[in-house]
Amino acid sequence: MSFRRVFSKISITNRIKSFNVEAIKLPSTTQRTFATATSSAPRHGQARRPFRIPPLPVALTSVGFICLGIGLYEHFTSDIQKFPVPVRQALRKALYYQQDKDLTLALKYFNEALELGLQSDELEKNGAPLTGIMIQLGSLQERMDRLPDARQSLIMALRHLLGLHNSTGVDVFSKDLSQLNPIDQRKVVGIAQKLGDIACSMKRYDEAEKWYVWSVEHLLKSSSKPKSAYGDSNELLFDQEHMPDWLTKTDIGAALEALGGLYTTLEKPGLAIHLYLRALELNGMQSCQSAVLMNNLAESYASMGHFDEAKLWGQRGLDVAQNPNTGKVNKDGEICNETCGVLLFNMGMLFEQTKDRSKAHQFYSIAKKHGRDFKQPQCIKEADRALKRIEFEQIRDT
Repeated sequence: MSFRRVFSKISITNRIKSFNVEAIKLPSTTQRTFATATSSAPRHGQARRPFRIPPLPVALTSVGFICLGIGLYEHFTSDIQKFPVPVRQALRKALYYQQDKDLTLALKYFNEALELGLQSDELEKNGAPLTGIMIQLGSLQERMDRLPDARQSLIMALRHLLGLHNSTGVDVFSKDLSQLNPIDQRKVVGIAQKLGDIACSMKRYDEAEKWYVWSVEHLLKSSSKPKSAYGDSNELLFDQEHMPDWLTKTDIGAALEALGGLYTTLEKPGLAIHLYLRALELNGMQSCQSAVLMNNLAESYASMGHFDEAKLWGQRGLDVAQNPNTGKVNKDGEICNETCGVLLFNMGMLFEQTKDRSKAHQFYSIAKKHGRDFKQPQCIKEADRALKRIEFEQIRDT
């Protein structure tokens, strides 16, 4: 028996919302679930996988984001007049129908705006207006669960940003992002992270790893200094004091966590633990996001059979999530509440795995009460099922 997992489908505009750049305020959907009996992760013969807090819930509470950043905000709102008239008309219709929730019509007009924009001589091929349309189109396609189309739109945006739109056979991973201006670096990293998410959803795990690793390596490189002060070595050493102005510790921690989540899915807990610990070091120990990371650490240790370490991290996460002051740090108390329900259930699973039915029953009961207190029906359902299982086993064994 193993943990269950939490999964979340986070839209593009939310997933890459972490670099403190004002974003266009267009609707997006975020579907969160407590735990399900099936998951999108590979099973490899296991009946059930642990449940895990979804990667990057901090993205839901941060301010703005890379891809829908300064250029896109300006051109889609106050500066929409700067678009050529045919593109502008199609965009207005797309935005209207997106707000009005007729996504099929919104998709039609975003595609029309993009086609007209690509044909126009007035728009730079690697500029914010044109790439912004591509990003917004990818966001909409993701919302509509058209993941292959979303992937294609975002790769197109990436190649345009990198100046590769007219180049065939050139691998984006070979590009040195440090040559780009800071705004474009933010956009490229954000798109790469989202492409990693989409690749995971499509179960293209090798591709997802490439996107995550590429973006993480750039973030770490951007925040590193030479290991040797004498210039006799090309080795770099990460130093958060050397982070550029466009980057924060939270950004790097979120990217590390996403890669750790992939390695958890691929059942490589040793790699996941290393990344989660690095992310925790950057995020600090007293936020709702740190409780998320502690749960993920507990899951990874449990999958290795290291139950004492798993219980230790699970309890640490509970201490953080249950502290009423934690949610006030980033005003993300909802994340703490959800994380607390997950951790309580997972602690019950840990004690059930280690044959301590009394403790397991205790945690499941608290999880069920927590679900009622915070209106988490799936938490109630899963905890109630676990309680009935334990009670049945106790009667059976007497």
